[in-house]
Amino acid sequence: MRRSMFLCISPSWRPHSELIQGWIAGASSEPRQLQQARSYMYGLQLEAVLEEVEDATDLVYFMHRVSYPAGSHLEARVGDFLAAAAAQCTREDLLAVTRRLQEAPAAGPLWARVLLARPWLAERLPALLNGLSLDEHIAVAAAVWQALLRSQRDAPCPTPTTTGAAQQLAALTAQRLTRDKTGQGVCLCAKLGIPLSEESLVAMRTLILAQTRNGLNATQLGEVAEALAAQRSSDTEWIEALQMAICQNPITSIEAQHAVSILHAIAMVPDTPVYVGFEKLLVRLLPDMSVEARLSCCESLAVLSGVAHGLRDKLRTTLYSAVSKFIKREYKECNDDMILRQLRALSLIASKEAKVLLLELANNMKESKHILSPTATQNLIRSMWELQEFPPELVSQCKSSFLQNTLMSFSQEDAAYLLYAAAYAGEPADGIFFRDALNRFVTTRKFDRRRNRTQQINILPILTVIMVLRTFSVAKGGQLTTESKVYSMVRDAVEYHQRQGVITVEDAITILRLLVQLKVVDASLTTVLLTGLSKSISSMTAVQASGLCDVLVALKSRDVLMFRALLSRLVKLHPDHVCITKIAFAARRLKFIPYFQQSALVSQITSLHGWSVSDIVLVASACDKKQREDLLSLPGSEILAKASAEEMTTVDLFLLLSITHGDEPRLVAMTETLKTRPPIAAGDLEVEDAWRAVANVVSNTESLATVCRSCAATLQSVDENMLMRVLEVALTAPKLPNIFFRVVGKSVLRLANSMAIENALRWLQLYVNCQIRDDSVGKALLAKTRTRSNYAAGITDKTIRKAAAMYGKSYTFQPKVKKHQEKVEWYPLGSI
Repeated sequence: MRRSMFLCISPSWRPHSELIQGWIAGASSEPRQLQQARSYMYGLQLEAVLEEVEDATDLVYFMHRVSYPAGSHLEARVGDFLAAAAAQCTREDLLAVTRRLQEAPAAGPLWARVLLARPWLAERLPALLNGLSLDEHIAVAAAVWQALLRSQRDAPCPTPTTTGAAQQLAALTAQRLTRDKTGQGVCLCAKLGIPLSEESLVAMRTLILAQTRNGLNATQLGEVAEALAAQRSSDTEWIEALQMAICQNPITSIEAQHAVSILHAIAMVPDTPVYVGFEKLLVRLLPDMSVEARLSCCESLAVLSGVAHGLRDKLRTTLYSAVSKFIKREYKECNDDMILRQLRALSLIASKEAKVLLLELANNMKESKHILSPTATQNLIRSMWELQEFPPELVSQCKSSFLQNTLMSFSQEDAAYLLYAAAYAGEPADGIFFRDALNRFVTTRKFDRRRNRTQQINILPILTVIMVLRTFSVAKGGQLTTESKVYSMVRDAVEYHQRQGVITVEDAITILRLLVQLKVVDASLTTVLLTGLSKSISSMTAVQASGLCDVLVALKSRDVLMFRALLSRLVKLHPDHVCITKIAFAARRLKFIPYFQQSALVSQITSLHGWSVSDIVLVASACDKKQREDLLSLPGSEILAKASAEEMTTVDLFLLLSITHGDEPRLVAMTETLKTRPPIAAGDLEVEDAWRAVANVVSNTESLATVCRSCAATLQSVDENMLMRVLEVALTAPKLPNIFFRVVGKSVLRLANSMAIENALRWLQLYVNCQIRDDSVGKALLAKTRTRSNYAAGITDKTIRKAAAMYGKSYTFQPKVKKHQEKVEWYPLGSI
């Protein structure tokens, strides 16, 4: 294993260091070697092996590498050694620790406990920082603050020592920045991500904001903006200070890229206002902007909706004029990369105008045999993606360019865009191009890493993941799991980004929906995403919560805890009727109706105005009797009485019939319409719906027959409890139609062998009284009553005798015969 830095360790520590380092290197192939290293470190006699400060810092580095338990005695002993050697600690030692922290920020809490939060370091800080350059000072401060803040987040209560060390370092750094008249310190603070929002850095934050407003030139303002954008900083006050500061600089000293960088930083926090003066400055700089700067402007404005209208209009006019002039020359070849980049910029802020130009360009390129350059292809496929318009002529040109240019000319992201465009243009997933493009998509990642060296990990961005999933869902016959390499890349990317906590709720829901469409059976990927979503329920909006309900239904995920958490969240949000309808639908499909009823979500509904008949009957069917009565008495429920049965879907009509009580003429009219409809599939109704419908029409034989035929699939899937409830209703009918027994008889036959004896006797009595000669059901019930109960075997009952005669089964009642048991006699031992 390569050591990250060179230390002047003592001869007594060197053999121990090399031995531990060897175990760490071997752990990549044999993880148990880490345990060996931990055990070895546990038994070290520190007073015998540690001589220098460098020895102790080297040991702390190894403790992090082997995941040594936090709060151990070894930590305390190393900390005590460093405290005893405080006088030997030098600036070089502090810089070495800083480099360690920059390499492994996760080790911050360990370094805080051992070194940074110790009182002696706070006392020695002025001496240690004295003599450091400004760059070194800010680097040390940033690393120490990040470590201390991580330590505070891990600890339930921040210690006074930790807070004091951070405040003293802030005071020393503020003094150094005050002496700096170049403004370079502010740029370094922004680049190193110093957490100015922390309470201990309030004074330093005030100083930096003041220097930003009054002490930085345009170039430095651009550098700060770029640093804040790269870190996706949400520091609104700092970004506002940048806008004010650049407007105060002379226009001659401002380059367009400086202002564009600040606009990009604003786009990272969409709620940040764009000042009128800053917008006017951008408009003045627009004529001198490069094409790349205009594209960056449009990318930022695409995120910032409803602001900077003057800048948008000026950009739209400029870009449209440039692209339109190029197209009107009616060139057959499209070899101007700059024009296509401007078309891409226009597609971000003016989709209507850009779509017109894109179609004109496609018409001009119908017969062109010119091969687009890689840069032109990259801009063209992104323009098509932004507009969601994929003319076959342009897609064909991009395909030719992709296949005929070198592999290193395109990144993996370019390949993903092209696959997406080809899928939407009708390219089959099993076609030659799709196969070739997929191979290049998998291969190009290594070239991306060569270009970016080790700064880019081998993980797809979330946007690319979603694009790949949509590509396969659109492509004819697309199946993601058949492409093992692609699926492996998607899975690794999702799991990595989930661990980093950067997947938004919307992205996670989108990915889950696409996985359902692609029929991915690997539960590990969906479990990762659902676990992340369950942790975000407390902060979800009503729309996000209802979207998650749709996903749970699609996945058939019966997670009780997640569903109840969703209900609790929605009760707090007071959602609209669309969200309530979706959660009610999910409750019905996932068999969670009792939880929906307990949540009292329906009690928040005050009016049914604006509701459709479908939504009302769906929610009403998920309520209990009292909730249903209250719901149907609300203003707006009159729409149910006016609803036309002919215009309703079969399911909605059946649900309406199941919640309508006492209106005999209307029930008959609905069953007449239902008679003309095909039967309903088993999954579209709940057994409770079928039972209520049977109970509502049981007094009318023809209506009952129609209901039984319509919900036959549902009635044939009931359990024993619901079967007996159906029997209770059936006993009140003046006459039962034969179709009732044909439908319900399948459930009786399925459950006959397992149902209780009393229940079997009651069904047998109904069959006998109604003279139903269904031999399979009758014999099954008779066999149950005869063989499964000694009590039933001893009863001379007319019903059972009639059943035996009806179903041709000989039946002789025999009382229970007790076996004769010989009496055991005892004899005295001496008589044997």
